[in-house]
Amino acid sequence: MEEGKLPLKLLDKILNEIEQLPDSVIQGPQVGADVAVIDYQKAITQAQSFYQSKEKVFLVYKTDPITFPTPNPGKYVVIVNTNDVVTSGAIPFGFNATIILPIGSSTKDVFKIQRGIQQECEKNNVIILGGHTEFSSSVFTPIVSGAMLGFVPKDYYVPREINEGDVMLCVGWSAKEGAGIIANEGYKELSKHMGKSLLDLLVKFGKDISVVDIALKINKKIQPGLMHDATEGGVLGAVYETIAPSNFGIKLYSEKFPVTNETIKVCKLLDVDPLRVISSGTLLVITSESKAKKIMKESTKAIPVEIIGNICSKENGITLDGELVSPPGPDAIIDALRKLEEGSL
Repeated sequence: MEEGKLPLKLLDKILNEIEQLPDSVIQGPQVGADVAVIDYQKAITQAQSFYQSKEKVFLVYKTDPITFPTPNPGKYVVIVNTNDVVTSGAIPFGFNATIILPIGSSTKDVFKIQRGIQQECEKNNVIILGGHTEFSSSVFTPIVSGAMLGFVPKDYYVPREINEGDVMLCVGWSAKEGAGIIANEGYKELSKHMGKSLLDLLVKFGKDISVVDIALKINKKIQPGLMHDATEGGVLGAVYETIAPSNFGIKLYSEKFPVTNETIKVCKLLDVDPLRVISSGTLLVITSESKAKKIMKESTKAIPVEIIGNICSKENGITLDGELVSPPGPDAIIDALRKLEEGSL
């Protein structure tokens, strides 16, 4: 493909694959259309129905890109945006994507990204509202940026409220996304040091990083004070950026963080901290201890639920096993991938 916009014939072919839009969307994706138009009153009914609420409904908006190497950026751009939207309690509604590909990318490359977006949106009952695709000499790897709209009734909005005496829950395995990326990108080098069955497990493990179902389930059941999806910087980075701006501290306990033995093994080999490796698919929840105990009953092998810390006064700081936690720096996966590229294991 040459530099510039997606050819109209190819765009029209892509748009023909999108399912018929609901009547809540007045204008959706089409050739020559500049915007999407939504009937707000019809759009909010999904959120009202899910929560069985008659309260007024808030609009929630989120944008996030995929810039790191991944075999399916279309899928993951939808996941990271839906993950963030649901931490507010909102039901994901509609999605826009901006796709910038290197010159020379093929039609196959375009369709793979678009179909990844479509399949993940269909899985989460999200409407594709529109977007933009072009080819540019400014990029050397596909850049896919998404924008997600969601709706939440006022009485189920998660207000990012923290109280002293609350606890923090870690829902899901820590570093599952990062371990999957490391295993996939460094498969050849890592297979010299560990079994391929273990690496295959990590690659598969790292693909399941959606928190949509569990976050909405938790919110509907206990209405926590705060939910946060752990992404770059890992779970420790997520804890820090959650607590540091508040008027509270937290006492964390390293043995409580759920981490699989396979993840520990690959991180130990690369000498990186699994708690500082990108961790989409891991949900942090702050709530009262009594509400936390209700959610801990839902813990399973696939999605463990553990209390990892206690909210305390700001004077106590953010500590892990009694030691102050440093602010998040570059994600530990960067160091891991560099070592793999250099073959310096």
